[in-house]
Amino acid sequence: MAELIAISLSAKVAAALLRTGRTTAVFLASFISVRSGIAAAARDLDLLRAFLRFADSRRGTDELVDAWVNQVRHVGFELEDVTDEYTFLSGVGFVRACADVAARFALLRRLRKARERLRALSAVKEQLGIRPAEASASSSAPAAAAICRNISEAAHFVLEGEIVGFAEHTRLLMKWLTGDANPRRIIVAVCGMGGVGKTTLATNLYKKIAANCNFDCTAWVTVSKNFTTEDLMRRIIKELHRDVRDSALGDTQEMDYRSLVEALRGHLAHKRYFLLLDDVWNADAWFQLRGALLDSETGSRIVITTRNQEVAALASYSRTIMLQPLREHEAWSLFCNTTFREDANQECPYHLQNWAFKILERCCGLPLAIISVGNLLLLKEKTEFAWKNVHDSLVWDERDDHGIGQVVSVLNFSIDDLPYRLKRCFLYCSVYPEDFFIKRKILIREWIAEGLIEETGHGTMEEVADGYLNELVQRNLLLVKLKNEFGRAKRLHIHDLIREIAAYRSKQDGFFQLSKSARVDSKQKIRYLTLYQCQSDRQSAPNMPSLRSFYVLRSDLDVALFSRFRLLTVLNLWYVKASKLPSAVTNLRNLRYLGVRSTYIEELPKELGRLRNLQTLDAKWSSIKVLPSSITKLKNLRHLILFTRGTTDFMEPEPGTAVSLPDGLENLKCLQTLKYVQADQKVVRSLESLEQMRSLELSGVDQRILINLPSALSKMSCLLRLGITNSDANVTLDLEPFSPAPVKLKTLNLTGKLARGKLPSWFGSLTNLIHLHLRSSELGEDSIVLLSSLPRLLHLSLINACNERSLTFAAGCFPVLRQLNLQGLPNLTSIEFQKDSLADLRLLTLGLCLELTEIPQSIENLIHLENVELFQMPSKLIEKIPYGKGYGANHQDGQRTTVVKNFFWHNARLLEQKIYINLSNVQESFKTDAVTLPVGSVNSSKFHKWL
Repeated sequence: MAELIAISLSAKVAAALLRTGRTTAVFLASFISVRSGIAAAARDLDLLRAFLRFADSRRGTDELVDAWVNQVRHVGFELEDVTDEYTFLSGVGFVRACADVAARFALLRRLRKARERLRALSAVKEQLGIRPAEASASSSAPAAAAICRNISEAAHFVLEGEIVGFAEHTRLLMKWLTGDANPRRIIVAVCGMGGVGKTTLATNLYKKIAANCNFDCTAWVTVSKNFTTEDLMRRIIKELHRDVRDSALGDTQEMDYRSLVEALRGHLAHKRYFLLLDDVWNADAWFQLRGALLDSETGSRIVITTRNQEVAALASYSRTIMLQPLREHEAWSLFCNTTFREDANQECPYHLQNWAFKILERCCGLPLAIISVGNLLLLKEKTEFAWKNVHDSLVWDERDDHGIGQVVSVLNFSIDDLPYRLKRCFLYCSVYPEDFFIKRKILIREWIAEGLIEETGHGTMEEVADGYLNELVQRNLLLVKLKNEFGRAKRLHIHDLIREIAAYRSKQDGFFQLSKSARVDSKQKIRYLTLYQCQSDRQSAPNMPSLRSFYVLRSDLDVALFSRFRLLTVLNLWYVKASKLPSAVTNLRNLRYLGVRSTYIEELPKELGRLRNLQTLDAKWSSIKVLPSSITKLKNLRHLILFTRGTTDFMEPEPGTAVSLPDGLENLKCLQTLKYVQADQKVVRSLESLEQMRSLELSGVDQRILINLPSALSKMSCLLRLGITNSDANVTLDLEPFSPAPVKLKTLNLTGKLARGKLPSWFGSLTNLIHLHLRSSELGEDSIVLLSSLPRLLHLSLINACNERSLTFAAGCFPVLRQLNLQGLPNLTSIEFQKDSLADLRLLTLGLCLELTEIPQSIENLIHLENVELFQMPSKLIEKIPYGKGYGANHQDGQRTTVVKNFFWHNARLLEQKIYINLSNVQESFKTDAVTLPVGSVNSSKFHKWL
């Protein structure tokens, strides 16, 4: 973490000097001295990076080193403050600059003091034994690696009866490893976050197979992060000869790489072997090892456990298990088995259950955490007072005893393994409160605003940040909750325990604090602050000039107080009831991200154009109806998202309306995103200047606008997403003369009646189209045929878009379509899926098709169909899906099981019912193989997609 200070400051200084380089020539000599002093201090700090990296490796083990790092961190923060203050003062005109002479001299004094402290700290590092990380790498193996190895070894001695929640996974793995007759060597992967039980599951399986199954030889080895290929092969050889007293291979310590490969190949030749590679961090481990592991087509099997989805990709998708945290009843069972292992019934006494549930909730379903907490409680008195003390003092800290520190070490290992470019991006995510779903695009824009993303010359910063986010997903640090039409993450969250550990580290390092009280210690050098569900007045609100990112969630605050944080770069308000954003906010001249999404704010300040560094203005689902004319001065603006809420209910903002733009849109030449704006002739003409546009959503479109729109779109060489909504239901959209066709589009949303009830003839040229959403189009079946040949179309939604009574999907149509959504088709009475149609369909959604009372014909031809979602469909259709006898009653491997989800309203509540059916023989499955789950209520906000 300490190294990040030097790296981020170097990047920030470079950006600051670049932005202000042209103006400083007219400023006073004191300001020029500040500029050169900042650059020199950044170079000094950069020289300490190797020492900081070494200090990070000793984090928590040496108090002197920790104290030195803390002091360097404070100097780094001070230098960052000076840099941001320099940028702030540079953003004013010449007259104001001359008036700020005193501020500039004060800045120079702060800079000199910071440089003196930095030089003193650099001089003392040798006395503390702090040396470059490269020189000491061989002598300081991380303690976490040793802990992980010990946990792996201990898994051999866990009794099968002590393992909870893995029965189905064990059965499936056993089938893949011993029941598959394929003679080729097969790799199976078990993937999941640290502490989720990968090693326990795989090792238990290994013991069974090694003892009872027909393999000629078996081996179990822990790979870990810091491995050498030679050592790994030596340990495999040792495992292969564990039961042999006199090994024919001799002393492997004297063997070089070539000899080890030859020895392994010779031993495994023509044998059926089973190898378990535990805790693989990098795919290179396999690439360096596979040459020694022959595939003699004898049915050999290899299991890999890993935290990284990229490593898991070494196995086929159909041979990969993604382990999730335990479900509530499984977690409770493991907790009781551990905490009350000495009791005959292993049950929690009634008087302790309240605190037991609260303590268990803190473990977030993670087996390693549950076992560690259970072992701790085993040593405590069985009283409410003792257990309350455990709950209140439970801090996930590496220095804790009784196994708690072990849990944190294992999870911290995943964070410590991150390269610097990812580590601060991940720790920034702790600004989000527990159980908060993070939107990918918002997170990416905040990272950019905070200066956490560096331009590489290979794509935009948004594309670089998207790559970072994907890496964090692959490492199971960010978990995907929902994917978009391109298969990328749309909504994400962090496992609560990981988030808690990340937040703790961020707070300790002075980066972040989440508070439910506005009374925050203003002396702390906190960079990111989140106020969550709190109230304050003007006196209690924090005054923290060091703050860079301020998140306010569901809090009742006087928004005028935000102007106290003069160096803010990110200001994000969610579910805030204030109606006006004060003009004082426009004094935040370093502000790059302003979010008022899902608020009651109706008005933005007229002086908004003073925020010259603003990159993102997100006002979706706000109450803003008019934008100030000064917005056209925001020449660095990259993303402008506008949509006015239709109700005062935070959870039900729809239906909403688009927002009108002032004249001068053509000045915003950096715009990449422009969403949900009212179109007129001036707006369309201005669009011709916005050549960086990637995502565009226009409302109020009529035929006059369509005449000029193609010319504007042709200038947007990067445009990937386009949305067009007609001005009212009586307006017909004639797209036939639309030329040139937007052939690069990947997403297209069209709302409105199409001329002649047909798609334009050029539609077949949209060969890059992935997602198509049509609403109120009044299409005929011939247009559906035109769509069916699009080679890359993955998602198709037809909402009140077709008047046909029947839809027939012919053989070969929609070859790669994965999701089909048919809703509000008033005349539809029958659907037929012919053989070889929709060959890759995974999700079929039917909603509000009130005349469709028959199950689609030949639905069994959809050989990959996994889910069917029904929303307010006729009861006659639902009744033809029979009810089974309970979950799992007829659910067997090898059957093509499809999950049918039926959503319906009852007593003003949206309910969900699941039915499991077998489509391989659809008629028989409706008689015998349907399995029904109990009805459950659903949060209706989840179903905006239906509206």
